[in-house]
Amino acid sequence: MAKPVWLLDIDGVINAVTHEPDLRVWPRDQWVRASAVSAHGIEWPLLAARPVLDFLHRVHAEGRAEIRWHSTWQSYAVNVGTALGLPRWPVAECPEFAEDGDAEIASPLIVVRHHWWKLPTAQRVLDEGRPLLWTDDDARHQLRRRDRAGWGAWALVVAPPVESGLTARQLRRIDTWLTERQSW
Repeated sequence: MAKPVWLLDIDGVINAVTHEPDLRVWPRDQWVRASAVSAHGIEWPLLAARPVLDFLHRVHAEGRAEIRWHSTWQSYAVNVGTALGLPRWPVAECPEFAEDGDAEIASPLIVVRHHWWKLPTAQRVLDEGRPLLWTDDDARHQLRRRDRAGWGAWALVVAPPVESGLTARQLRRIDTWLTERQSW
């Protein structure tokens, strides 16, 4: 079985989009603050949960998935990774991002789009015969049921709450899914 590809969004997934951490999700001492520079030299605050960062490190170190950034941050995603002490992962190829003149930069989408620029990259992963793990807070609103038709057990899409990012429950779900893929 081919190694799963993990398409990893940033804002709302590893970066909680809020001023104060949600202490119902992770204790105060588990939150890390940093900042990273994006397009046009804009410096953005980052708020990430240490257990999420540790989980990403483990998945990478154990070779359980090939992690690729898939975010409006595009090539600047590596700045987020560096700021949070994450390995240097590639940015998923996504020519559709440049074609979508309405793509929001580093902010949650509030309008449902008829054609989500992130979807073709996910479909290409599956077309390569690779299992797909996709974590994106916007999937809740942007990914339609018909978009996922036929994916079945080949894909796991997790849409965390934008204000907290990935939760312990979601990390357990991802861990279980990755473990199941190893036995395929």
